[in-house]
Amino acid sequence: MDICASQFEERLPELQELLSGCDFVGLDMEFTGLRSVLPDRQPSFFDSPAEWYQKARQSIQQFTVSQLGLSIFCRETSTKYVAHSYNFFLFPTTFGQIDSELSFQASSIQFLSHYGFDFNKFLKDGIPYMNETQEKKMEHLVPGSWMVRSGFGKDKLKKVIEEVTCWVSSAEEKDSMVLHDLYDFQMFEVQLILRQAIKDIWTIPLGDHKVLVKKMNPHQRWLLENTSYDSCQKEQIILCAKGFTNLFQALVKAKKPLVGHNMMMDLLHLHEKFYNPLPGNDISHINCQKSDAN
Repeated sequence: MDICASQFEERLPELQELLSGCDFVGLDMEFTGLRSVLPDRQPSFFDSPAEWYQKARQSIQQFTVSQLGLSIFCRETSTKYVAHSYNFFLFPTTFGQIDSELSFQASSIQFLSHYGFDFNKFLKDGIPYMNETQEKKMEHLVPGSWMVRSGFGKDKLKKVIEEVTCWVSSAEEKDSMVLHDLYDFQMFEVQLILRQAIKDIWTIPLGDHKVLVKKMNPHQRWLLENTSYDSCQKEQIILCAKGFTNLFQALVKAKKPLVGHNMMMDLLHLHEKFYNPLPGNDISHINCQKSDAN
């Protein structure tokens, strides 16, 4: 079953429960590239474990995970397991000042294309994720620092601000309007920036990619800003921005056996993308044996 950003939040509790009660998990990943083509980054049979690790680390930082497959095995009887299999399309979180750079390797893209990989799901509906370092940066952002980086986001935001500004000038208190076709973090970005720019409105997400904008006096707005029901509370934004990382953390917490083939690069990507950036020279806590490298 394919799962993208548009279905992930709804399916997350079910997936967390499956991981908690399963017996073991199978994992496989697809990447936008494997190894840099630069000569000094090519692995060699003569590399020491530390040399292999440094080359692998550079590749991990250069490329990203495009898809992660999980098969969650649950014992049904003493001789039978039931496998729940999912393909998660992933795309790095881009929100506010959080952004990433990634590369594509021609041979990897050819491979994915040959086997029917859906690039639209990856690029347009990939589940966001971030590691703990990025999460800490996001926790320190203040509302005034939210920025929309993409050209599409800026165009969309400009149109929305013009629409709301035109409406609010003639609206009466308690009047409302609905904004349509807001996806993923646009829902948060639009609300945060509108609230910052226009002091006598309030915003409420309606679901189905819609946001309600309501005109109200500053006192009522202050009351709403200080309730736990505000959908734009920082905790809620971070939870959404973490995306797939929430499931990764459930996998870590479950402590189930993890099964895969030739998994060294997969494990390094898991560390870099969902936990913390791979360490530079100190690799003492990473079991990087030369046999794994080759």
